[in-house]
Amino acid sequence: MCPADRIVPEPLDPLETMSAALMQNPMTALRALELRSRSLALEAQMAECVDLLQCPDVAIVDLGQSVEQVLAAKRAARPVSIAVPPADRREGFFYPSRELFVSGDGCSFTCLATAIEFREAREGEARDPAPESDSRPIDYAAITCEARPFPVLGFVQSEESESAYPLLLRAISTLVELADPRRLELIENEVYRGLMGSVPLFDLALVLWDDDCEDDPRRPLCELSRDLAEVLKRAFRSDARFPPVLNDIVCLRMNPKRFDARLRFVWRV
Repeated sequence: MCPADRIVPEPLDPLETMSAALMQNPMTALRALELRSRSLALEAQMAECVDLLQCPDVAIVDLGQSVEQVLAAKRAARPVSIAVPPADRREGFFYPSRELFVSGDGCSFTCLATAIEFREAREGEARDPAPESDSRPIDYAAITCEARPFPVLGFVQSEESESAYPLLLRAISTLVELADPRRLELIENEVYRGLMGSVPLFDLALVLWDDDCEDDPRRPLCELSRDLAEVLKRAFRSDARFPPVLNDIVCLRMNPKRFDARLRFVWRV
């Protein structure tokens, strides 16, 4: 049964009307859902994820509306820039040139950049666009080490209570925002520098912290998030409205206390 407060909306307004509205509120429907999910207790996140799985059209409508919002924002001609820390900054778990290995999946990837932020001007801010405070940065961008390399966008758990559900929504929101070709060109030129290929397909990596407790209450939500990832990936692959930029969604685990550049494979969609 669809949740009462998530009724499927009427058909979208004309793009011109949407463009005007976005000048005041540029947040996409998916980004708003992500921010809301972060504020919920774990039990409420699980209930919301189950609701979306029982009524997947709600998530697909948000996905489609978000793509339309991104394209309308492009037509509104607000300046967009990208902020990438210096390539020689080596700090934290991920940093440029660091090679990461995935146990259980037989793959590895090389980190190219971290803490990547897109910046978009608001109305009256034609110069020096401000950071998008409503969204967190892409934690790392990488390239897989294989015969046909794939670009990877990584989203890493940042606090003890964070679960896979808001992490998945953050990853999908960020990917949808690459429907704006200006953003795709920026990340290609400033981060991948020709490594993305002519038809880029991104892997989205959700990186969760390892836990020592077998009955961790976040584990069921991790599996529910896998089911939701399948719904969202099918929508990307089957609906012509969505940009053909998604390869796989992968869930990994890391030990933040003893990180040795190895991650553990959990699931792949």
